[in-house]
Amino acid sequence: MMKKHLSTPGFFVDLLPDISHTECRELLRHIEIRAGASDVYSWIKQLRIAPYSYDFLDNRGSKSPGYVIENLPPLKINSHFLLAFHIFRFEENKFIAGRFCVPINPPVNRYVKEMFIEYRIQEFGTQVILWCKIKGWFHTNLASKGFFSIFSVVNLIMTRRQLRRIKKLSEMLAVGKIKKGKYNLSNFYSESGLLWWMFCRRRNCKGLIN
Repeated sequence: MMKKHLSTPGFFVDLLPDISHTECRELLRHIEIRAGASDVYSWIKQLRIAPYSYDFLDNRGSKSPGYVIENLPPLKINSHFLLAFHIFRFEENKFIAGRFCVPINPPVNRYVKEMFIEYRIQEFGTQVILWCKIKGWFHTNLASKGFFSIFSVVNLIMTRRQLRRIKKLSEMLAVGKIKKGKYNLSNFYSESGLLWWMFCRRRNCKGLIN
């Protein structure tokens, strides 16, 4: 039985220094999963390939893989992660932290100076809580406050869907109902999705191996 009223874990992104003349704002989501840390981490790593949220928005309509990709390249700092991020720091079966492509492109750079995301696994025996934390430094004007409000709503919708799919897949993997398979890496498009369009929009962005 999962413990209730849990305190939030320590996040790597909370160790990052503040940026002067900005306001730091955070979003925090979580979900309880009846699986081990390695089961959940298998899907977090695959966020390099697909978003596991609404594929018609963030994956060119292609379905996020429902199998464990056995030919996925090892995690590497600065490689592409979740549409508009690069991997900033990670620890196997613990967390992955990503940094939005910098400098952030207009018009979003009028509102956001810097932004990070972290997926962290908190273990409780054979069960875990998967946390997703967004931490951003926003400009102090009224327009930036409005942008954050809109971003918060979109993030809630997308992240809720994503975490629920990861929960389902992790619990299936834990009981042996998920297969392994090879993924055609030539089908991977980093220039895809809502977040990429908003924050990155760079051609030839660092890929899975670079």
